[in-house]
Amino acid sequence: MTTIEPKMTQGDDDESRKRRLRSPAYPYINLETAIARAQSFYDREGRNSAPIAVAAVHWNYETKSSAATQTAAALMSFGLMSDEGTGSKRRLKLTQDGLRILIDKRPDSTERTELIKRAALAPKIHQQIWEKWGNEISDSNLRHSLIFEWKPPFNENSVDGFIKEFRDTIGYAKLAGPDKVTEDDGDQATYSPKVGEYVQWESGGVLQFPEPKQLRELSDDGAYGFVDGSHTGLPISQIRRANAPTQEPGPMISPTAPLKTKMQEVAVTLSAGRGVFQWPSSLTKEDILDLIDTLKIVERKISRPVSENSQRDKSE
Repeated sequence: MTTIEPKMTQGDDDESRKRRLRSPAYPYINLETAIARAQSFYDREGRNSAPIAVAAVHWNYETKSSAATQTAAALMSFGLMSDEGTGSKRRLKLTQDGLRILIDKRPDSTERTELIKRAALAPKIHQQIWEKWGNEISDSNLRHSLIFEWKPPFNENSVDGFIKEFRDTIGYAKLAGPDKVTEDDGDQATYSPKVGEYVQWESGGVLQFPEPKQLRELSDDGAYGFVDGSHTGLPISQIRRANAPTQEPGPMISPTAPLKTKMQEVAVTLSAGRGVFQWPSSLTKEDILDLIDTLKIVERKISRPVSENSQRDKSE
């Protein structure tokens, strides 16, 4: 059957762009629900890792459900879980903080209370809002600030969902005015990598770099970091603070530098110049998945100026 698409007017196109404006990343579920999901995982897997499809079943989702992926991302943003691998080889496991929260059954445990507070402020957006306003802002003022003043701004269609998640999480953690994010070099939940710092990549509990590498760039949504000598985005949840190596690393490999292996290339002539994308002729299945993930990040970076210009034109 042939489907005829309705013709879009200019107003429809503007409205479509408005709907596509992405809000900053925030947890799909609140902290109380995240801890309950972590408990469901622990009840079946304990300290072991498991594929995300298996975790989805533990959470009563379909194995390929987007809700399962979003739930896993929320647990990682709260510092309750970590992941390793990509694509079909991606596996999830509980972090040490997550295990301590779940296993500590002492009714008067101040350690568990502090870990829950730390988890509540682990997501970057939670930390930023708490440090700026704490509880001293109404929902209506917070909504206005997030839509019109926050950089990048929230989509007005999703901001209310975020505010509810944020309030529920803060209330569950019983955070009060004096509570702040505590610094702990060994805990990823409190570390926000910054461009120029030396970092390590930890996957599966193992440091992957022979020596720390310098962080050269963060993705627009703050979810991935890029280090010198590599074009693969590393999940922020797997980046660890590190000291500078004793010897300076070699120069960063330029994206256009000739490589020893045979390369494939696609070039596009654009009004502002020439766009080029290169990749090795021989790729493993894991390489292909890494490239696909990276292309999604590149797509967001390319689209971002267009979205910003559209919003600027509308405001003028």
